[in-house]
Amino acid sequence: MAQTIDIGQMILDELKRQNRSSAWLAKQLGNCRTNGHKITHEKKFNDIHFLIDVSLILNHNFFRDITETLDEKMNTNSVQSE
Repeated sequence: MAQTIDIGQMILDELKRQNRSSAWLAKQLGNCRTNGHKITHEKKFNDIHFLIDVSLILNHNFFRDITETLDEKMNTNSVQSE
């Protein structure tokens, strides 16, 4: 059973918290405005360097968010298998 973590949604949530847009993020990353939507909705997060850049730009540790989410999923799976 594949478990997924929606990093794009995590980024969108943080952008919203900071009152920023995906177009703003795209510009900070050196991408054109039209790529803003792709970053948060279509980007396949198989590039750790990309996520490091986003974390630094937003001053938010998405790796910690991923770890916390993964820990929660692992704890849930562990309880269900007992």
